[in-house]
Amino acid sequence: MELLYTVNPGIEDIASEEIRAELGGVTSFEKMSGHVYHVVDNVSFEAIYRLRSINRAFILLFKSRVGPRTNDLVKLREELVSSLETIHYYITPHTSFAVDTERLGSHEYTSMDISRIVGEIIIRKVEEKTGVKPVVNLRTPHIIIHVFVRDENFFLGVSLTGSRSLHRRGYRIYDHPAALKPTLAYAMLTLSGTRDKQVIVDPMCGGGTIPIEAGLLHEEALIYGYDRNPKHVRGAKLNAYASGVYGKVVFGVWDARRLHVIFDEQVDHIVSNPPYGIRYGDPVVIRKLYRDFLGSAYKSLKPGGRLTIITTEYNYVLKKAGDIGFRVIHKRTVQHGGLYPKIVVLEK
Repeated sequence: MELLYTVNPGIEDIASEEIRAELGGVTSFEKMSGHVYHVVDNVSFEAIYRLRSINRAFILLFKSRVGPRTNDLVKLREELVSSLETIHYYITPHTSFAVDTERLGSHEYTSMDISRIVGEIIIRKVEEKTGVKPVVNLRTPHIIIHVFVRDENFFLGVSLTGSRSLHRRGYRIYDHPAALKPTLAYAMLTLSGTRDKQVIVDPMCGGGTIPIEAGLLHEEALIYGYDRNPKHVRGAKLNAYASGVYGKVVFGVWDARRLHVIFDEQVDHIVSNPPYGIRYGDPVVIRKLYRDFLGSAYKSLKPGGRLTIITTEYNYVLKKAGDIGFRVIHKRTVQHGGLYPKIVVLEK
């Protein structure tokens, strides 16, 4: 069986490792593609829902290449007609379906053009095999056919996870205005190397995504989430309660620039999503925040402790971190909310 997963661009390797560890099989990916390919003999579909790093999962039915011009769709149509002979195994006269197309790159045709072609071929193929046309339901279909067109790469699969991305965990009762995707929070915790029985702190926790993901990942870690805004702390507590980890995380109102007042060389991992300079406004203000926070974080960490942050101010962070005494362990670019920040891992 060949599966395709969509992930946040930049964490394909982390998702690939998690997929192999949980489901077995062989995985492959291209960096910053947002996709991971998985070949496995048997898979527990329930186990797919336990993956922390993926957005969606599909049974891959067809992959090919398509050119950017409208005329290139003629050849694509011919390939689809010959390749979707078994589509009636998934879509029958008793199931409704919809085609959802995601297109990235420069093309003369639109996503609607692709969806229309695929939908017409599916209807024709099912009718040929069963004698009855399947029902199209764009609002609440039984089966979703997902198509991905990225530049010249074309993929078509049957959704295993429905219309809702798995990064939408369901626990976000309070929605922070600059919330981090839980998949990226998981990736940051993984890159930081957090373990059970360690002290994990997010001093700018906002809606609590990072502490909550840490609570879902670890059974016996000591997890703390702080924010200087009482409203965000109340919201984080609600989210933690909804996620089932309320008893695992200690929340409080505190300023990240004074974290060392609470923890004096006691923290194993500080993992946080500080404000981005682009969204915060005045670069002078944001850089002063970073400078003060980095100094306090250094004092709070144990020797060998790690600070992991996601930021668009990575050049400034790396310079100041070096001045303070941090050592750069890892850095990578990811996509988040239309921006391309870096995840930076620093060690004391």
